[in-house]
Amino acid sequence: MRLWKLPALCVLLATACDSAETSSGGAGGVGGYGGMGGAGGAGAVIPPSLFDCSRTSEPERINKIPIDCATDRTCRQVLVSGHRGAGGLAPEDTVAGVRAAIALGIDYVETDPRPTKDGYLVNVHDTSVDRTTFGTGEVADLTLAEIQALELKTFDLVGDFSCERIPTLEQILSAARGKVHVLIDANKTDRVDLLVAAVLATDTLDWAIFDTSSVDKIDQALAIEPNLFTMIRVESPEQLATQLEHFADHPPVIVEVNEGSVEMLDAVHAAGHRALLDLFVIDVAVSFSGDLSAYEPNFANGLDIGQTDRPDFVLQYLGRFPEL
Repeated sequence: MRLWKLPALCVLLATACDSAETSSGGAGGVGGYGGMGGAGGAGAVIPPSLFDCSRTSEPERINKIPIDCATDRTCRQVLVSGHRGAGGLAPEDTVAGVRAAIALGIDYVETDPRPTKDGYLVNVHDTSVDRTTFGTGEVADLTLAEIQALELKTFDLVGDFSCERIPTLEQILSAARGKVHVLIDANKTDRVDLLVAAVLATDTLDWAIFDTSSVDKIDQALAIEPNLFTMIRVESPEQLATQLEHFADHPPVIVEVNEGSVEMLDAVHAAGHRALLDLFVIDVAVSFSGDLSAYEPNFANGLDIGQTDRPDFVLQYLGRFPEL
């Protein structure tokens, strides 16, 4: 039974679904600030002054779930991962997105490091800077200085983000350390050495999770640092069994299931692990309808970790939205 990714919504909301993975959203869309209201109550907001350029201090960790749950594969509390930080509230893949995630009290932020021309890892989802900044060009063809001189496009967000720039992976990890765990998407670079070096340089071995669909990259990373937390991505029970056997001496702390089915979820649980699933299509639906109950089939069937473009919506559904 396939219940989670709601493919019919992609027909109904074709444009929104196409952009859910490639856009930071717009007013009223998946990237817009706050909620739409309506049935289910997707309307709570947090003040941007907690995480934007007008803040007077750095947010403190308010998450009441035990810190170790994020890296304990036996923990059965339902957790929330902010895709590209808290990209629905702050510019995606930025330090402001990490601060917003901390202020919300979510459990993970996901980020997308890729190398610059001069060998630094910066956090940009796309291969180019065109969509998220007022500059143009491929990340691989630009230097760190050139990239960090670019102004971000933030017109679809509420708050002052004029001070924000594309950050390095080290800046993301340093902002998250001690407050929120980071899923480092390793699919966008082959420089595994630089990814692991960033974790070690920022003393975030306890706060970073090496996340990729590549078994080879995980092998490379563990050869450099055997104590690194890892996350695998699988599409079938057979692939799950093969990868768990391969990593039997160092089990992953999270399993992402790309095939959204109850059968896949059951297979992950039967193996003694917990499953993460992307909720992006449902985020779009809730942005339009305001109906938080759209998340119910996922969690009612035992989803352990929801990765979302709208962590504020998912926290409201789970009854975890912070009291401000």
